[in-house]
Amino acid sequence: MHPFYHYNLEDFLTDDDFRGWVKNGQPRNDFFWAKLRSEYPEKALLMDQAAELILTWEKQPSDLTHEELDHEVNRILNDSVHTLPLRQTRVAGLRWWYAAAAVLILVGLGWLISGDNVFPKSNYTYKRYVSASPVPLKEIMNKGRKPMKVSLPDGSEIELMPNAAVSYAPVFVQNHKREVYLSGDAFFEVQKDKDNPFFVYANDLVTRVVGTSFTIKSSAERVEVIVRTGKVAVMQAKDLSSNTQAIEMLLTPNQQAVFTADKPVLARSITENPVAIARPVAKPDFTFDNQPVGEAFKLLQETYGIPILYDSAKLENCYLRVALRDEPFFDKLGIICSTIEASYQVTDGQVVITGQGCE
Repeated sequence: MHPFYHYNLEDFLTDDDFRGWVKNGQPRNDFFWAKLRSEYPEKALLMDQAAELILTWEKQPSDLTHEELDHEVNRILNDSVHTLPLRQTRVAGLRWWYAAAAVLILVGLGWLISGDNVFPKSNYTYKRYVSASPVPLKEIMNKGRKPMKVSLPDGSEIELMPNAAVSYAPVFVQNHKREVYLSGDAFFEVQKDKDNPFFVYANDLVTRVVGTSFTIKSSAERVEVIVRTGKVAVMQAKDLSSNTQAIEMLLTPNQQAVFTADKPVLARSITENPVAIARPVAKPDFTFDNQPVGEAFKLLQETYGIPILYDSAKLENCYLRVALRDEPFFDKLGIICSTIEASYQVTDGQVVITGQGCE
């Protein structure tokens, strides 16, 4: 499917080729955009509106109150677009602040500057990944209300959430890589193949695995990678595309990495509700009868795969008498800490216990 199938008003406004064609009337692009318009007639209205906004963008601004700005924003969002030739150089009925107000809402910018870089946005989006692929891709979209199972050529499986999409090459292994492009949320179960690592591209984050299970939640503002089993490495897409060595963050079960657009750094933490790691052994017994607290911390760490750090010398005289059942990880941890009058803090994907010790 052509990437322009997904285009909304913001995408046309931020497309360099489209803006250049509208503003400069480049003849070599006439056929391309006319063909696109005929193939996707539902995009014609968006193209007309985007063209009007672009052509009025460089007009001299007027001084407006917030009330006037709000009024014009509502007006442009609700009014129908005038029927005008797409490359008409003069647009009637629109003023500079009309366009500026609309762009503030539709592009989601808190500030505006003039010139070709008016619309700063990430270079790493699903549409751009797909359009830049050197090989044809197969796209699967979940337009339903329930998760959709997607089986990949290598036997890996994806649980695709509603309104999400994935694209991948039908000849799946390319240059010793298995690559998937994701828009939205999905859970992955990846078949092991050490010779051909598995990459998932989700906006500004790239996840690399050999064989494991994990969840990725992606939007324009935020990307999360949550590990259930195995280990994954995550990195920023900009680092992967540069000539320098990419800095990877290693995640283990029940850890997650979060990247936000407003603070473009990777942050590692523990998942909101850690689950026990699947093991072919009997269910762990969290009943402690006057046993050292270190044994409880060790069992928690082995069960959930979450590193637990504490001063063993300070807590060596702390003994635990408590029976825990099916409480969530953090409930278990809280009960143990309160019993020995200690506290815990989550730092960089691990738990740090602090306490004064026991008499």
